[in-house]
Amino acid sequence: MSSLAQKGQFDVSAKELNLSDRSLEIRWSDGKVATFHYLWLRDNCTSGFHPSTQERLFNLTTVSPDIYATEGNFDQTTLSISWSEEAHKSTYQLQWLYENAYSPNFKKPNTSVIVPWGTEILNDMYEVEYNDLMQDDLALFNWLKAVQKSGISYVRNVPCTDEGVTDVANRISFLRQTNFGTVFDVQSKPNPINNAYTSEALPLHIDLINQETPPGYQFLHCLMNDSLGGESTYADGFKIIDELRKTDPKAFHLLTTVTVPMRFHDFETDIRTRKTIINVDENDQLIELRYSPHLVDTFDMDEKIMDRFYLAFRKLMVLINDPRFVVSVKMTPGDLCIFDNRRVMHGRNSYEAGDGYSGVRHLRGCYVDRSDFESRLRVLARTYS
Repeated sequence: MSSLAQKGQFDVSAKELNLSDRSLEIRWSDGKVATFHYLWLRDNCTSGFHPSTQERLFNLTTVSPDIYATEGNFDQTTLSISWSEEAHKSTYQLQWLYENAYSPNFKKPNTSVIVPWGTEILNDMYEVEYNDLMQDDLALFNWLKAVQKSGISYVRNVPCTDEGVTDVANRISFLRQTNFGTVFDVQSKPNPINNAYTSEALPLHIDLINQETPPGYQFLHCLMNDSLGGESTYADGFKIIDELRKTDPKAFHLLTTVTVPMRFHDFETDIRTRKTIINVDENDQLIELRYSPHLVDTFDMDEKIMDRFYLAFRKLMVLINDPRFVVSVKMTPGDLCIFDNRRVMHGRNSYEAGDGYSGVRHLRGCYVDRSDFESRLRVLARTYS
């Protein structure tokens, strides 16, 4: 329950406290009223957390479901409660209670930093120099904030070595291992196991939608690119989904509620999951897009919705290929692109593969999960926010 020291001044005070059967109510000096249920309060008593790890030790089943406060009072900073069981007493910081209140008038506004984009991103894409990123934590912090905001950024002048991409990714956190390895090379190969390892055009997609949780952020570092064609393409899935939600809410509903099978298989693996194409939270806020036509398996939903679902899926595909949303960038050696793999789709134009000496396009890639990316950002924010 405890957190790092709060920044800023807490200028709201408690004015009135009322106890009822299953909860208490605090009326605050700003006019807001917050209800706190007794089970919630007992579960968050500071005595129930380890003093060092701050992980919860308290077991909710050690108290009855009907536990209640026999007495409560407050001063300028603290609420104190005496409980009906075990003669236990709890204290809570009023600031903590105010910040964690869950009553309707305390509903947290949507503070999402995500800014959807279309083709205008080409004139406004955040870029950073490799040396700055590797040597300056403030540069790293600003870069991570920018990447979280737009879902995409370029790092320039990354050394064209096998370790270039991992050096950048490790600046953030641990690498995600998949069936393609911890690091993978995107280049035309004989007997490919994936369309990425050909010289064919690669339609816009999200990587590894067949995984239980697809990787969070993808890094692609250009080591060589003197091929004819092979431009990288990107589109902001969240921008496109917003357009779908506005223009065809029924299609949006189907794609957020009907699950479909997703699969990757080769000689050594057969990895499957079943999820919705678009994932939203309980407030309809976008969480992720799982769009990869070459990794969706045979649709098997009820016949009553099969045709409607196909029409909805096709509508999404049409928007994904709309020129308003797609940007194209020719990567040059030393360029590294990072993008949110569960938001920003990527692909490439076809190219003429050479004989090993010319017409070569070689990208090296890896992944870092969203949770690790966001952890690094939060820790840096303690110093730079």
